[in-house]
Amino acid sequence: MREPEVVRPGEVEPLPAWAVWWGALGWWWADALISVSQVQLLQRIGEAEVSGGELWRMSLASSLLWVPITVMCVRLSERVPLTRERWARALGSHLGALVLVVLGRATFVVLTQDLIGWYERMPRVREVLAQSVVNNLLPFILLTAGAHALGLARRAHVRQRRADQLQAQLAEARLQALSSQLRPHFLFNALNAVASLVHVDPDAAERMLARLGDLLRHSLDSQGRQEVTLREELEALAPYLDIERTRFGARLSVVCRLSPDVLDVRVPYLALQPLVENAIRHGLAPRAEPGRIDISAERDGDALRLRVEDDGIGPPPQPAALGRSGGVGLSNLRARLATLHGARASVELRPGVSRGTVVEVRVPFDVPPGPVPA
Repeated sequence: MREPEVVRPGEVEPLPAWAVWWGALGWWWADALISVSQVQLLQRIGEAEVSGGELWRMSLASSLLWVPITVMCVRLSERVPLTRERWARALGSHLGALVLVVLGRATFVVLTQDLIGWYERMPRVREVLAQSVVNNLLPFILLTAGAHALGLARRAHVRQRRADQLQAQLAEARLQALSSQLRPHFLFNALNAVASLVHVDPDAAERMLARLGDLLRHSLDSQGRQEVTLREELEALAPYLDIERTRFGARLSVVCRLSPDVLDVRVPYLALQPLVENAIRHGLAPRAEPGRIDISAERDGDALRLRVEDDGIGPPPQPAALGRSGGVGLSNLRARLATLHGARASVELRPGVSRGTVVEVRVPFDVPPGPVPA
C-alpha cells in the first residue's frame, strides 16, 4: 500500500502562541525553583555561600531569559526544520540563532552586572563571551532538538490522521462504486442486454457477463491503494464502458485523447468512473439522440489535467439537482483529493462550450519511479 505523501512542515498548523509562551514560562519557572533548591541544599551542608537575594535574582533572571529563546527555537523549527531537502539553509538559520543567543545573553550579563551581581568582579568582555558559549551551547542544542522532536511527533500525528481519512474515503468510494453497479436499474439493463444477446450472439452475451464480473471485481480489488496510475484507472473503467456501449449501442460513443507521457501519472483510485457514470446517467441517458463522451488528459505545468466532457443535456440550473455538483461521488472525490494533495488538487464542474457538461480534475504530476507499490 502506498503511504500518503510526507506531511510538510508548512502543512501543520503552528502551535498556538499562548501554548508556546505558557509552556516555556512554566518549564523555566520550574527550572529556577529547582536551581534555587539545589543551591540552598549546598548551603546547608556548607558547600556554597550566596545570599538569598542574589540566589533568587540570578536563578530567576537566568531561567526566565530562556523563555523567549525557547519560543524562538520552537518557531524556528516550525519554519525552517532540519530536513534533508533544505538542511543547509536550516543549519545556517539555527547557527545564526545560536550566535544571537550567545551574544544576547553575554550582553545581558554585562548590562545587568550591577543589578544582579553575576560576578564578584566583572571579567573582560571576551571572557564573558567565552563563558556564554560554555553556558548556552548545550541548552540551545537540547532546545532545538526538543522543538524538532515535537514537530516530528505532530507531523506524524497529522500523517496518521490523514491516512485514516484516506482509508475511510477510499472505502466509501468503493462502496459507492459497488452500489452504483448493483443498482437494480443498472443490473436489470445489463442482464436484459445479455438476455437479448444469448440467442443472437452468444459470444457477445458471454463477453458481457465476463465484463460485468470484471466490473464488480475492480470495485473491490484495489489492494488497499489510494492511488493508481492513469493507465490502471483506465483499465478499471473499461468493463463499465463495455457494458454501457452494449446497452446504448450506437447512442453512445467514447473517445479517449491522452498524451503518452501521462499514462503513468498517479491519480486517485476510482476517480474516473463516477465522472463517466455521471456523464452517461445524467447527461446522455435522458435524451434519445446519440451522445458522446470525451476523456482527455494532459500535462499542464506541474499538474495533470484530467477532463471528462459530454454533449448531453448539461448541468441542472440548481446545483443540487441530480447530484451533478454536490453529489456524493464528486463530494467524495473532492474530499480524497483534499486529503491527498491539499490545495494542489481540485475538481471543477462547468457547462460545456456549446452544450453538455465538463468535469475537470487537476492533480500533481507525479510519476512513480517504478510500478506503483501495493
